Amino acid sequence: MHHQIKEVNYTGLSITQYKSDNIYPLLPLLSQEFPNWKIDKIKNYVKLVITKNHNVAGMLVAQNEAAYNVGLLVYTFQSISPELIENTKKNQFKNGVVVENLIASSPILQKQVFFILVENIITMAKKNNCQFVELPKFNETYELIKEKYKKQISKINSFRPIIRFAQ
Repeated sequence: MHHQIKEVNYTGLSITQYKSDNIYPLLPLLSQEFPNWKIDKIKNYVKLVITKNHNVAGMLVAQNEAAYNVGLLVYTFQSISPELIENTKKNQFKNGVVVENLIASSPILQKQVFFILVENIITMAKKNNCQFVELPKFNETYELIKEKYKKQISKINSFRPIIRFAQ
C-alpha cells in the first residue's frame, strides 16, 4: 500500500503525515490522550507508530495557520473478516484503516478537527483500495462525520463505527 497524503488546507488547518521521531511538538496532544503515561512511554509509542513500515501504521497531524498542532490521528492498516462489517461468509478478507487514536487540542474545535482528520484518512484509505475505515466510539464530537457518512456507517457490536466504501 502507498499512503502518501498531500498537504490539504481546510478552514485554516493543514493536514500532514507526521514522520519525525521528535515527539515534543506532539507532546501536548499525546499527554492529553495518555495522561498517566511517562514521557519515555509516549516516545516509544510514537517511535513504534512512525518507524513501522508505512504500509502498517502512521500519524496525521492537523496544524493551524500559526503551525500549532491542534489535532492528531493515529492509524493502522488492517485486514478483517468480512462478516464483521457485512452479512457475508465470503473467505476474502477486507482491507481497511483503523483509527487508533483521534485527539484534538480544543473542545471548541474538536468537531471540525476530527472531521478534517477523518476526511483525510478516508481519502488515504480509498487511494489504497481499502473497503472501510473504523473509528473510535462515536460521541457528540463526531456529529459532522455522522451527518456526512450516515448511509455508509455501520457498527461492530454497537461499539466502534465503520464507514464502508463501495468497491
